[in-house]
Amino acid sequence: MRFKSLFKLSLAASIAVCANGADESVLSGVEVTSSSGGYGVDDIKISTRNAGLVKDVMRDIPGVYVGGTNGMNQKIYMRGVSDRGLNITIDGAKQNGNTFHHNADLLIDPDLIKAVDVEVGSRSVVNGSGALGGSVAFKTVDAKDLLESGEIIGAKIKTGYASNNSEFSQGLMLFTAPVEGLDFIAAINHKGYDYGKSGNKRKIGGDGNDLSYLLKLGYSFLDAHRISISREHNEFKGMYPMRAEFGSWYSDSNAVDNRKYERDTTTLKYEYKPSDLLNLDVTVYNTEHKKDDPVLKILGVKTNGINAKAKSVVETGALTQTFRYGAEFYQSKNFNKPNNHYPEKVNNYSIYAEDALNFSSLTVTPGIRYTRHELKSYDGRAGNVKSYTYKFNEFTPALALDYEILKGLNAFASYARVFRGPDVMESMYASRAKNFEANKDLKATTGNSYETGLKYHGDINEASSYSLSAKYFMTKYKNLIVDNSSYKVGTPPNEITIYRRINAGGADISGVELLARLNLDALSLAASYTHQKVKYKDRVAKASGGYYTSNVIGYRDQGDKYTFNAEYAFSSIDTLIGYNLIYFASKNTISAGNSENVKIPSYAVSDIYASYTPSSGKFKGLEINAGIYNLFNKTYASQSQRMADYTVNPNYVDWEPGRNFKVNVSYKF
Repeated sequence: MRFKSLFKLSLAASIAVCANGADESVLSGVEVTSSSGGYGVDDIKISTRNAGLVKDVMRDIPGVYVGGTNGMNQKIYMRGVSDRGLNITIDGAKQNGNTFHHNADLLIDPDLIKAVDVEVGSRSVVNGSGALGGSVAFKTVDAKDLLESGEIIGAKIKTGYASNNSEFSQGLMLFTAPVEGLDFIAAINHKGYDYGKSGNKRKIGGDGNDLSYLLKLGYSFLDAHRISISREHNEFKGMYPMRAEFGSWYSDSNAVDNRKYERDTTTLKYEYKPSDLLNLDVTVYNTEHKKDDPVLKILGVKTNGINAKAKSVVETGALTQTFRYGAEFYQSKNFNKPNNHYPEKVNNYSIYAEDALNFSSLTVTPGIRYTRHELKSYDGRAGNVKSYTYKFNEFTPALALDYEILKGLNAFASYARVFRGPDVMESMYASRAKNFEANKDLKATTGNSYETGLKYHGDINEASSYSLSAKYFMTKYKNLIVDNSSYKVGTPPNEITIYRRINAGGADISGVELLARLNLDALSLAASYTHQKVKYKDRVAKASGGYYTSNVIGYRDQGDKYTFNAEYAFSSIDTLIGYNLIYFASKNTISAGNSENVKIPSYAVSDIYASYTPSSGKFKGLEINAGIYNLFNKTYASQSQRMADYTVNPNYVDWEPGRNFKVNVSYKF
């Protein structure tokens, strides 16, 4: 029953920290996997927090920063790296959405998600090619997650309201398992909204309608086999400024107009799980990001790929081996319509193997990945442009150690080599490019990632426990790539712009991440702390002033992040209440693009929420989630947004919403 599951989790623990790299646990019927000590988020947290954006469920994970006030421009950062330097997947499908730098690269509807596996930092070769700062794996809901034992058909209806932008939402899910082994789900969600307002009463966001749907058909057969096919669509459409991240800037140079940004992902998956000796998962996918804009026209990126991964567990006396291995290929193409000027294409091939060897209290995990990365680009001036291909080959080893010092107390350390080749040019720039200069000395981005720490878990009784984790990390990046750099030659009216890729120095990023949880029967408490320091190295100066900046690094360093969460479950009335706080300290910092020291301001935001989920009786299946977010109507902006402080033109600041009352009601039958 949902409330009993919720009661056991106490929701503050819906960020699940696994004890070791081999752990896979099922929480409330929803799989949460966190390899290498990562973090997992399940569907209970998504619904209880009334999540409308990814940031609503990821913001209190140590080492993770999420900016963007609406679905058009939400962006994820990990340990100083932007989402263009992360490996992000949805149902195994790689997400490359670099269409326009003032918009999001990731489009997602949390209502279609059942679990999120977050790997902060790079410790393992398993988590995908090009993962400089970490990885995020989203999993969409399945029919079998929603059907009770013995049921063959069901439905879930949902409606909601948010006061800040007068948002009304509606959703419908139909799910069935008509015959043994066969299951199907169809889900559709709609949101209609007006402009929102910040704490200082500035107009933010857009006026529009969002639409998402999911179709998924699965068939399990011969005990160990399963095949499934899915189609997911996300669409954000409405009256938005051209640069969505400048949500308060409404002028001719950032004109509001009818804009649409959408993503379509299709996956075909085969699974074979006969025993612990073999767990095979093969995913073939296609993803398209497309932005339809009256000024920028039609921009987008298509990504196709296949990802085959396997796991084998072998026990030999006192030694247990968990062997993970696989191969991956993906191809990304940018496009710009109607003319499709000079589309670029990336072909990326990789194979990897990792073996976690457990000797009683010690686990040693060596791994290695080989990657071949090709970018098909251009060289030459207009009228004489020829193709040019960048080629890179790299072996990236990794090694992790985990030792149980005492019962429940573990020390761990890891090293990983990271690698990322150049991406296709951002679609907006590609639409304008006519002159190219191939950089025959271009180097791929590489780095060395180190991490060490302690973690402890103790049980007080069957319903009470506590856990602590402390990490120190250091990553040294070299040869950061600027995919969209350009320079001008000549004088007007004969001036021309030449696009070329360059390396723009490196960065050393270090920090500390702490997480503590305490579950005492019905009470759950959680707190976290994140500190990071970014040091830019060997930066390349622009002729016009400032420095070139890579697409994969955040705009600047950020202040220390503190989070606190408290929840209490009243089991007799099937109700949970909670409080969440996030605080960012101020910090004197410089941006990646200049040497000007700027003090970014601090802010603190409080949320309160409640959930009612009857576990029996005539209201079983009903779920009511309500909350007040930004309770004290604070005026603030994420420290990960483009503008460093609030002293510049306030139109350029991506102001976050002011006080927002949300309520969502759903009924499953």
